[in-house]
Amino acid sequence: MRYFTDFIDGQGLSRDDEGLDFVGEREACHSAAEALVEAAHDLVRVRPRHLPAIAPADLRLEAQVRDATGRVVFRARLALDLDWPVAGD
Repeated sequence: MRYFTDFIDGQGLSRDDEGLDFVGEREACHSAAEALVEAAHDLVRVRPRHLPAIAPADLRLEAQVRDATGRVVFRARLALDLDWPVAGD
């Protein structure tokens, strides 16, 4: 069955219009949770270089999985509060 994984971050919604085929709902949900953690990892590795010289910063991400009918069957949210050192520390 085809499932669609949408991502929501501070810049808005990134809607999946293509989707992927999975054996079942549980496999699609697990894949979305893994993708959410990977997205957070990528942002933490890149974002410190682009942050202003003030702290703290928040990272809020969400993934939602829709089935072929458009019904949301899974939602995962990740919140990470970051207290970056002020520039010069």
